[in-house]
Amino acid sequence: MIVHIKQEECILCGNCSSTCPEVFIVEPGESSKVTKKYRGKNDSEGEINENLFECVQSAADSCPVSIISLQ
Repeated sequence: MIVHIKQEECILCGNCSSTCPEVFIVEPGESSKVTKKYRGKNDSEGEINENLFECVQSAADSCPVSIISLQ
């Protein structure tokens, strides 16, 4: 599964990283990123396995601006 973050629309709330810190990180003054462990060709997307689906889906659901998607 591929997770994608629309970083240009991130409001830096930190919900994703507090809900699913295994996959998301928000550093001070920067938009949300996929952690290095799961990162793909850039820090706004990555590949996760099925055991992280619920965690990532919860993070996507908790995002107030709905910028996290799964494919």
